Amino acid sequence: MSFIYGGSDSNSLAGVTATLNEWPSLDGLSLITEETPGHDGRSFHGATREFSQFVFEVIISGATSEEVAQRRDNFVGMIDPSRGPRPLVVEFDTLWQWQNVMVSESISWERFGWQRGSGFNLRGEVTFETVGLPDAREVTPQSVAFTGTTLFTLSRGNTASYPKLTFPATNATGQPPFVVKIGAFTVEVKAGIATGLRASMDWETFEFYLLNASGSRVASLVPFMSHYQRPMLAQGVPTSISVTKSGAGVAGAVLYPNNRRV
Repeated sequence: MSFIYGGSDSNSLAGVTATLNEWPSLDGLSLITEETPGHDGRSFHGATREFSQFVFEVIISGATSEEVAQRRDNFVGMIDPSRGPRPLVVEFDTLWQWQNVMVSESISWERFGWQRGSGFNLRGEVTFETVGLPDAREVTPQSVAFTGTTLFTLSRGNTASYPKLTFPATNATGQPPFVVKIGAFTVEVKAGIATGLRASMDWETFEFYLLNASGSRVASLVPFMSHYQRPMLAQGVPTSISVTKSGAGVAGAVLYPNNRRV
């Protein structure tokens, strides 16, 4: 049993055993409703998800009390929140990670089996909490390259996702706009984009940028978009996705489904 935090595996620390006690699903979920007078029911407004939390039991063992103290310091240094939020991979679930996670509570270490000749052990609960998106994302994000049109079915993860699309976006003033379609969703990317740039449209994070050849952001794509509504990919539903200009398919498009686990 172990976890990988910021690329460091707790298994790599001598004398440290970490066991996941609580594995969240739909963590922080709450419904927003109100009673409807005269109708014997409630009106549903929506739901919020605030964070995910992970509780590990950590045991630190050593041949001497001094060795246990050093191993405890090594472990605490690995998870030190002063280093900022980092991705967390839990135990055997190595294909998925929570992206921005920090230790959220102090650790109280208790002694057990603390005796010369039989070893020295400390035990404590370590609680991590997401400070960014509360959903698990793939360690290696899925990508699908296509020209013009592709039919995609969301199958990874366990819930709907909000995709990202990138495509070459050079367009002179006066030329027809690019037309992006995701199922019934359509948005136009209008004229006036300089040569050699690439559009990046991420509806998960609502980040819309123009990228140069090295992938650096050089300008906002927002002024070129016809609207800012949000498309969604549903689990198991074949969805037609296309990027066209003047009715012709645009080469070099890439779909990132932004697969999620909740």
